[in-house]
Amino acid sequence: MALLYGSLAYMAGILIGRAIFDRLGVRCPLPEWLWLVPLGLLPLTLFLRRRSEISASATMRWPTSAGFEPPRSSVAPGLLLALALCAAAGTLRYAGHPFTSCWTPDDLAYYNLPADRAFERSAPKATLLGFVDSYPLVADVKQRLVIHVHTLEIDGVQRAVTGKVRLSTGIRERYRYGQPVRVTGRLATPPDFDSFSFREYLARKGVHSVLYGAVIEVMEAPPQGNPLLAALYTVRARGEHFLNRALPEPYAALANGMLLGIESGIPDELYDQFNATGSSHVIVISGSNVALIAGVIMALMVRIVGGGRAVWFTVAGIACYALLVGGDAAVMRAGVMGSLAVVAAGMNRRSTALVSLGAACALMTLLNPLALWDVGLQLSSAATAGLILVAPDLITGFRKTLSALHLSAFARGPVGSFFEESLMVTLAANLTTMPLVVYYFGRLSIVSLLTNLLILPAQPPIMLVGSAGAAAGIVGLEPIGRIILALPWLCLAWTVHIVQWTASLPGASLEIVGYNTTALLATYLLLVAVKTQPRWRFLLTSLDWRSAAVRWSRLVSPTAAMGLAMTTVLAWTAVASLPDGRLHLWFLDVGQGDGIFIQTPSGRQVLVDGGASPETLFAELGAVMPFWDRTIDLLVLTHPDGDHMWAQTEAPTRYRVNFAMYTSHAAQHPDAVLWRERMTTNGVTVLEQGAGSWLDLGDGVALWVLWPPPEGVQAKDVDNEHSLVLKLVYGDFSALLTGDAGLTSEESMMAQGSPLQATLLKVGHHGSRTGTGPDFVQNVAAQVAVIQVGADNDYGHPHPEVLKELEGSTVLRTDRQGRIHVQSDGRQMWIETER
Repeated sequence: MALLYGSLAYMAGILIGRAIFDRLGVRCPLPEWLWLVPLGLLPLTLFLRRRSEISASATMRWPTSAGFEPPRSSVAPGLLLALALCAAAGTLRYAGHPFTSCWTPDDLAYYNLPADRAFERSAPKATLLGFVDSYPLVADVKQRLVIHVHTLEIDGVQRAVTGKVRLSTGIRERYRYGQPVRVTGRLATPPDFDSFSFREYLARKGVHSVLYGAVIEVMEAPPQGNPLLAALYTVRARGEHFLNRALPEPYAALANGMLLGIESGIPDELYDQFNATGSSHVIVISGSNVALIAGVIMALMVRIVGGGRAVWFTVAGIACYALLVGGDAAVMRAGVMGSLAVVAAGMNRRSTALVSLGAACALMTLLNPLALWDVGLQLSSAATAGLILVAPDLITGFRKTLSALHLSAFARGPVGSFFEESLMVTLAANLTTMPLVVYYFGRLSIVSLLTNLLILPAQPPIMLVGSAGAAAGIVGLEPIGRIILALPWLCLAWTVHIVQWTASLPGASLEIVGYNTTALLATYLLLVAVKTQPRWRFLLTSLDWRSAAVRWSRLVSPTAAMGLAMTTVLAWTAVASLPDGRLHLWFLDVGQGDGIFIQTPSGRQVLVDGGASPETLFAELGAVMPFWDRTIDLLVLTHPDGDHMWAQTEAPTRYRVNFAMYTSHAAQHPDAVLWRERMTTNGVTVLEQGAGSWLDLGDGVALWVLWPPPEGVQAKDVDNEHSLVLKLVYGDFSALLTGDAGLTSEESMMAQGSPLQATLLKVGHHGSRTGTGPDFVQNVAAQVAVIQVGADNDYGHPHPEVLKELEGSTVLRTDRQGRIHVQSDGRQMWIETER
């Protein structure tokens, strides 16, 4: 336990250091090596402790009437001195690495603009030379990078500097670790917000600058950085690419977070629901992931190199895995604890979990004292402490309660084991992390226990089977990997469904105001007091009954029953998603943009446009496409406006696309360059189509092109007036899809006698008054009009005049009804809406 006490004293010293040096306003760090001085004196404490033990053993025991009286115990002065030295080391370690450093001209941060000046038009720009020093994280249309800078250029003058800068850029160019780059933008100090210090957050990661308005140029130079990290990030990228193509959204994003530590793709709304239900811990990489990796590597290495050497291969494997998944403080803590357990097992020594936890946290703060304020490290450490200290008592209490209720047979059965391992363990982790959650986020989840109880059984298949599927995809066995991922997909779908359901319950999450540091410390002191009190005595001893569930659990294995249930659900889900002989149109809720998904009676699929957000489009497609279907037969780009094109541009990176169709105008448009590149890179055959052409989609379904003419048109709004206007025909049913076509296009189509009459009209340009004229509405004579528009948009769409012209039709809007599903058998039409 001396190691545990020393670790706690060292971390207490870091807290003392912050209190002292921040209060004194010290801005420049002390020499970083000073913390080694008190640690170097620790051997003296060993000598004093040994001398004290010898003295105690030599102490005579005087006889009394009851026998010999032992000497009174006392705290060894060597131990007190050792703890004091550890605390001093922590204080000096912090002093050598404060939040605000005394920058010199050799530091990149020396040239930072103040945070409040970064967005001024007159703010000067800097040019930085360096390399990509992080795994690029993509969140929808943004890409986040950290650049390791070695050269700074201001006003044409270059100088060597050292430092890292964080920036965000678009996803047109995908960057990779080690790429040499030249970046220009406004260099600034990270800002501090009212409830969050972005500056301190980045400082914990060794980053002290941000760059706004970044323009990146890839340099022709050999890759830089760490070769091991480059290799690991290559594996990570292959895994991310495979999961994105193998699973629909949002399950692909969740799988990336749970298996690879890539959480950036998880939609904000879904992440908020996980937070509100106290279940976000299942997303982050934890000790269970490390235990799985350690077990697999150990089992393989024992057979290959023998038990002794297998230990060090396993430790190396754990280290590589921690770096592979991002190397966050919480992950590194789990990795250190796992490594200590493996080494202890290899030496035939008993590994004490609490000592390992203390040593792991001390090591993390030894490498970076600012890690002590990392919320992820605090939460993961608190949860681990709960499992070590609180869970055993709760499990014992649970068993005593069942015994008092004469349900001991239930406790010994698999169902009882499940409740012990899920309910009690979850309750223990919740008890020790809840104060921190309330302190940092100001919310208390009332449904946390219920949510975790329902979703925890689904997590082992995600981790175990999902890891196997991802590994198969990484090594190139993608068909096998897709098959393996069927079970994890079902578990992910169950997890998302439960989280969304419990998050929607009234009072699921309560806002807590005024929970300060004093309240936090008082809560943990109360937990310590309860922990140290005598065990609770249970009073329920008179009941004598057995439930039918107990008798049933003896006959049926819950594991076998769960496996059978999952297999049945997978089978029926696959059957239910097969083509049903009807034509389906989904008007996707992609915000302020267009996105229409068509499925023919035999299952051919067409995606028209897609909106501006890839994240939103993929989530919508994941909701309407079968989970196993990762192909789209045809992409149709009506015109190269961002709210129609940007999301579709990324579709070939997620789905296998056979054909794509656009106009001759789009083929020459500069905004469509990236769209064309994505199609060409991913082997998509691109077709140019104009008025007069048509596509046979099979099963009697035809897609007619009514506009624009192949030779183009002369118009003021040239882009919108070159928008494809399509007519989808199936028996007596037809749908007119007008893209962003305006009044000029409508008048031209009416003048040339185009077959405009349709059962359903997709209103042009989101209901703007630049289209959907009264004569056009009369010619179409649609029973139903669908407007794809974003809620509370800045354009005033749909315009009141347009809504007035559509009064004779049933008007459906994605901003109000959400996703709109229309299906037809060629004679009748059925409509259902998400809301």
